[in-house]
Formats: sequence, structure tokens, C-alpha cells
Amino acid sequence: MLDTEIVLNEFMVRYLSLVVADIAEAEMGEQPVAGFNPPRWILGHLAISTDLALRVGGRRFRCPKDWHRSFRRGSPATGSVAVTATKEQFLDAVTSGFAAARDVCRELPPAVAGRPHGIAFLADTPLQTVEHLLAHLLTTHLATHVGQLSSWRRFRGRAPIEPLTDPAT
Repeated sequence: MLDTEIVLNEFMVRYLSLVVADIAEAEMGEQPVAGFNPPRWILGHLAISTDLALRVGGRRFRCPKDWHRSFRRGSPATGSVAVTATKEQFLDAVTSGFAAARDVCRELPPAVAGRPHGIAFLADTPLQTVEHLLAHLLTTHLATHVGQLSSWRRFRGRAPIEPLTDPAT
């Protein structure tokens, strides 16, 4: 189930690694524009979003509770400084979290996929089922935040990321 979304997620997670590769640890909390989420918050938010995918798929959270408090939707970017994880720890949480979420999607029974997702703030959106929510978390949600990281890089004067190439070529 969700075969296309799984492929897109694998692509975006790989691209995310390229986008954050040249972000130094000392820059993780920097906001180049007022109100713009810094890399620390974005990576922490993406990590906890994988927990949401796991939860709707019937699995347990993997991220620490303080990450959920610091990086939840609507939390202030400045609140993320209390979390002492490194960029590599965040990136590992995102990467391994999405790998687990892809496994959830591969194993998702159709009866579960069609159930309401139960997320209150999404109740009045077109995203109504577990399948819709998983597809969103694996693709559009991730892409939005990778785009924010890309914008952060450009605001900081960095060059665009080179296109991904097939390692076999």
C-alpha cells in the first residue's frame, strides 16, 4: 500500500540529507528572517511527524517526549533550544523514523487504511483517513519542510543543491 508515496519519501529523505549537509552545528538555531523556523526546529518537527505516522499505523512513538513538546505544530522556534540533540541525532531520528513509517505503509491492512485518522486539527480538511494522513506525512508535509530548509540555506547565501544523480552513472 502507498507504493508511490514510499518511493517519493525515499527520494525526499535522501534529498534532505543533501540539504542539511553543509549546515554547521552552530547554525542549527539561527533564524535568518524573523519568525522563520531554524534547522533545529524543522528537523525536530520532521522527527516527531514520523511518530505520528507510526501512531496511526498502530506503533509506538520513538522520539523523546521533550521533542514532542518542543517541536509540535505551532510551537515557538525558540523553544527548541532546550533540546540538546545534535544535527546528526535529529537527522538519524528523521531517517530511521521515515524508514519505520514506510514499513507501516507496506504492512497497512486496507481496513486500517480506510479508518478516520482521528487528528482533530485536520478534521475539516480533505485528509480524512489513515491512508490520507500517511500519504501526506510521507510526501507533502516532508516536502514543505525540506523546502523551508532549502530556503533557509538560500537566505544564508548558500548555492542551490545539485540535482540527485543515479549512483550507477
